[in-house]
Amino acid sequence: MLLRPPFLDDAAQIAERIGTRDVAWNLGRAPFPYQITDAEDWLQHVPTKWDEDTAYIFAMTLPEDGLIGCISLRLVPMDVWEIGYWLGKPWWGRGYTSEAAAALMDWAESELELSRFASGHFSDNPASGRILTKLGFIPAGETELFGLARGRKDPCMRYAKGIEPDLAIKLAAH
Repeated sequence: MLLRPPFLDDAAQIAERIGTRDVAWNLGRAPFPYQITDAEDWLQHVPTKWDEDTAYIFAMTLPEDGLIGCISLRLVPMDVWEIGYWLGKPWWGRGYTSEAAAALMDWAESELELSRFASGHFSDNPASGRILTKLGFIPAGETELFGLARGRKDPCMRYAKGIEPDLAIKLAAH
C-alpha cells in the first residue's frame, strides 16, 4: 500500500468507495448518497489544508485497485489532532486501515512532533475502535455525534492519546 495526497483525478474512485451506504454510514461528514461532486468539492480544499497546516490527508492506494480509502489528521481546538479514516467495503477486514493508521501516526509523531490526539467512531462500528487501541489510544467514554448519512445523532465512542480523556469527549463536536 502507498499513502499519497489525494488528487482531483481521484474523485470518481472516492465517490464510488464512499458511495455505499455501509461506508458513508460510518462517517460523520459524508452524505448519502455520495456523489462525484461531493468528492470534487472536498478535494478542492485538500491542498489548502496542507498549506495551512490544519489537516494532512492521504489516499490509501494499492497498485491493482487504485484509491481504496483515505486517512487524515485534522487540527481541532487546543492543539489536538483528530485522526479519521474510511476504507471502501471490498477492502474491509484485511488490515489496510491499521497499516495506514500506524504509518500516519509514526509520521505525525516523528516528523511533525505531534503528541496530542483524539478520535472516535460510531458505537455500531467496533472495528474502528480496535484500530485505535492498536495505535495506543485509550477509550475516553461515550457521547453522541451527528452523522450526515444517518441524518441523526447516534452514540459515539471517543478515544484519547496524549490528552485527558475528558478533552477527547469535549472535542467530539468539532
